Order: sequence, then C-alpha cells, then structure tokens
Amino acid sequence: MLLAVGSAPYAWRPVEPVAVRFLRPSPAMALADRVGELTAQRADVTVAQAAEIRRIERNLHDGAQARLVGLGLSLATAERLMDTDPEGARALMRDARTGAAASLAELRELVRGISPPVLSERGLADAIRALALDVALPVDVDVDAESGGVGGFPRLEAPVESAVYFGVAELLTNVVKHAGASHARVALAAGRDGSGAVAEVRDDGGGGAGFEAGGGLDGLRRRLAVFDGTLEVTSPPGGPTRVRMTVPCAFS
Repeated sequence: MLLAVGSAPYAWRPVEPVAVRFLRPSPAMALADRVGELTAQRADVTVAQAAEIRRIERNLHDGAQARLVGLGLSLATAERLMDTDPEGARALMRDARTGAAASLAELRELVRGISPPVLSERGLADAIRALALDVALPVDVDVDAESGGVGGFPRLEAPVESAVYFGVAELLTNVVKHAGASHARVALAAGRDGSGAVAEVRDDGGGGAGFEAGGGLDGLRRRLAVFDGTLEVTSPPGGPTRVRMTVPCAFS
C-alpha cells in the first residue's frame, strides 16, 4: 500500500503523452478544420469588401459626383450669360468655385477613409496620433518607446497597418457613441518576442461592452482573424473598458 501511494504521482505521468498521442485530432482533421476556418474568413472578407465598395459608390454618387454635375451645369449657364448678363455669370462662377472646393473636400475625406495618407507616409503611430486629434473627447496615445521606427513604432506590412488603424478607429468611435466616457487612451506596442503588434484602447466609460452576433466587436474580431489576430474585451458593468488587439507580424 505504501509503495502504491508513493508511486501514484509518477504512475500518471505516462498517461498525458499517451492521451495526447491517441486523442488529438489527426493531421487530416486539423487540416480540414483550418481549411474551414480560412473559408469562413474569406467569406467575411468578401462581404466586408462588397460593403465597402457599395459605401464608396454611394458616397461618390450622392456626394462628389452630384456636385460635379452641378458644377458643369453652372459653368455652361455662366458661359451663355457671359455676354448678356455678366453679373449673373459671375455669381454662377462664384457658386461653381464653392462647389468645386466642396467636391474636393469630399473626395479627400473619401480617400482618407480608404487609405489615410498619413498612414502610408508616416506609419501607424503618427496615423493614430492624428486620428486621436479628431475624436470628440481627450485621447492619449502611448507608443512603446523601445520599438524604434517611424514615429516611435516600426513599420508593418501595409494590410496589417491598415487593419490595426481602422480597428483603433472603430473602437474610438464606439467609445464616443456608446461608452459615455470622458477620456480614452490608446497604447501601441511592438512585441519583438514574437507577440506581434499590440494595440489597446481603454476608456473610463460605463462598461458593459461585449461580443454580440453581427455586432461591431464581433465583426472586428473576424477581420483580425484573417491575420491570425485576436481581440480581447474586458468591460465589467460600471467600467472601465479595455479592448486589446494582437496581430502576429514581422517588423521592418
């Protein structure tokens, strides 16, 4: 009995490797699961791309395109009135100039929504700093000082930078719309130990955020999964809320 009791902790040790060997999924099963996961991710990306294309088409049709059509009509009318009604022609020219400026502003805003120039030119850290300035509440941006690179942060592959940037933008929008917060903080870190790029958004709002089927956080989690990224949400009732994005990637 003493021998059995003394050897019991050691007798169970071979069980774990044997169980792992015979009970884990076979390579074919693991491959099938991975193919199914990638297929679902591709479907999500396709739906997101289609929605984004529709948004761009709608904005162009209802905004800049309509203004440019009106600009052409104003110029044509001003040309006909140039000899008979110079003052009316000048008024139309002034209106046309105002319309051209508004169209240019809308096109710039649309381009910034597709690919912000500061993101491609200055990198992720400076792009998020610029983004924080446009948020309707105070936002602090902390960047890992040891990361180096442009703006204190290394450059990432363009798709990863875009995913992290628009993820932070969506989270800050949620803070403004739903959190009832008075302050937010964005922290960026580059895990040289292999953890990848980490972006964390915190706010002092009322909390209660979570994943809902078809919700914004669920969609963001699916988009990050395309890059094998993860999204963690900690948001107890009463706050604060912390959302952490982690994307494995290489740094330049």
